[in-house]
Amino acid sequence: MRKEKIRFKKERPPDAASTDVDWRLFIAVPMPTAAVVLVNQIVSILSTSDWPVRWVSPETAHLTLHFLGDVAPERAQLLRMALTPALAQQSAFTIQTGHLGVFPDLQRPRVIWLGLDGQTNYLSALHAAVAAALRTLEFPVETRDLRAHLTLGRVRDNPSSGFPVNLRRRMNDPELRTLVEESSMRFPVTEVQLIRSYLGKTGARHETLARYPLLPYSPHSDQET
Repeated sequence: MRKEKIRFKKERPPDAASTDVDWRLFIAVPMPTAAVVLVNQIVSILSTSDWPVRWVSPETAHLTLHFLGDVAPERAQLLRMALTPALAQQSAFTIQTGHLGVFPDLQRPRVIWLGLDGQTNYLSALHAAVAAALRTLEFPVETRDLRAHLTLGRVRDNPSSGFPVNLRRRMNDPELRTLVEESSMRFPVTEVQLIRSYLGKTGARHETLARYPLLPYSPHSDQET
């Protein structure tokens, strides 16, 4: 009997140039490979517990400056151009991975994250410059101060009453705390990206639509924290 060759249809991502649907956009600072590896290690440890948490794919780790949500393609093109002059005078700087935390608090955890410290004054200036560009195009802008972090996981609705206690206990585990502290790293922020996010059954896929290099990084600026 002749065996038929089964062909699997590959899932094609949405056309980046499509004008039929809105684009899900955010503006972010990408992470270096070493930080992605650290996120992967932390998520690997935390995800061994049977918790109601959607863990991130480490390769998508980033520092979000502004989340825009669904944007019409023509407005996305205007934004792409508007960000160039807005970021042209912003300087590169350094940040450092910090401690683990949650939003809004340990009694009601909704987001589990890895904090980022360092030259937060430069980061605030970068955040404000992007916000100003967004306002010129009448995009809504959050007024809350930026709390720099890398999202590790998002808690699903209606977790058990014992989840906050178990999470707090796990985050204080000596092995995990040692990993976070000993693997802490400092790295330069040299560009900002405009990113399109595709949501799928296996998680989010990110596509960089534009890159905006910052003014050259100077090691002497480390003293200006």
